[in-house]
Amino acid sequence: MAEVFVPGPVHLRLEPILRFQRYRTLDQAAPAIREVAQEMTKVAEKLADPRVVFARRRVAAVGTDSLTLQGGATFHGRCFGTHLAGAREAVCLLATIGPALDARVTEMAGGGDLLEALFLDTAGWLAIEETLRAFRIHLASRVRPSGFRLSPRLGPGYLDWPLTEQASFFAVFAGEPVPVTLSEYSVMTPKKSLSGLFGLLPTV
Repeated sequence: MAEVFVPGPVHLRLEPILRFQRYRTLDQAAPAIREVAQEMTKVAEKLADPRVVFARRRVAAVGTDSLTLQGGATFHGRCFGTHLAGAREAVCLLATIGPALDARVTEMAGGGDLLEALFLDTAGWLAIEETLRAFRIHLASRVRPSGFRLSPRLGPGYLDWPLTEQASFFAVFAGEPVPVTLSEYSVMTPKKSLSGLFGLLPTV
């Protein structure tokens, strides 16, 4: 059965948002640019509705280039042999910050506020990354007393795990209410969403 993790409110810093747009320091950005970026940071914090749906699954087998979960789901990629060797379980997840921020970006771009839309979109990506970071901390604290540590996060479309297996990954959550939908082209909605899994590895 899937669980839901809802972190606290999103808190974003101005510097990473500017660095994402290739401003190495605050001083490299003109005051007007910094003002817009700061404003969009605050808008993103208000619009973000972060949550993670996750399910713990037994690992049936890890090959040099595959992962099979108990129940039959099999995924392919050398990343599994590299990062999940010895994993006994995996925690599959779908993380999102909801649709409101995406809708505001589209509205701004359609109204000609392109700079605002750009910085709000950037802030949204950083917000979903912060959501995932908070979940990782939460999950690590839950499994550590049982003698487990977390692998790096793996996901369809990352490293050599094919994006075409996104639909098979979503099938892990069949019958569960999830806040993310998937198109026939493996595009997630809301746009600011991430999928993937952590392997649970013995600490010894």
